[in-house]
Amino acid sequence: MKKVWTEEKLKLLILAFCVTGIWDVVLRYMADGKIAFFGIENMKWVTVLRDYFKKHTVLAAALLAAFVGAISFILYQYAREYINPKMDNGVSLVLLFFISSIVGLGMKYSGLYPVLYEHYYKPLGGPYSFIADGMSGVIVGITIGVLWEIPAIKNIIL
Repeated sequence: MKKVWTEEKLKLLILAFCVTGIWDVVLRYMADGKIAFFGIENMKWVTVLRDYFKKHTVLAAALLAAFVGAISFILYQYAREYINPKMDNGVSLVLLFFISSIVGLGMKYSGLYPVLYEHYYKPLGGPYSFIADGMSGVIVGITIGVLWEIPAIKNIIL
């Protein structure tokens, strides 16, 4: 088997951890009505998180999200390496969507996240939460892709 974890991919893993955690903080502020962004703050998948965020500190919720983002990134890297390391960006985002959704299913049914289940998965239902988890992964992936194209950021990371 080829070496999957190069230095660049390990740095991308750290970036995935950080970006996911930062997006979770943004999501918290959207759920609390402190940030408005094209009406996304009024969507059900955001509003149901108000009570979830009341049960966690900003740091605790962000770290939980960041670890889940990092795990999703690891699974994504292995799947991409197995399927086609040279896949184009569109197919890559579809793969990321499904991996993020599947990780969300694991969180929903594992029993390890009772507060998240009560305040997110239960009110949203199956299909909605599957799509929301997948889209969250895609948003993180697009953010990483954009950041990676900014030479100043890429030079700092590399």
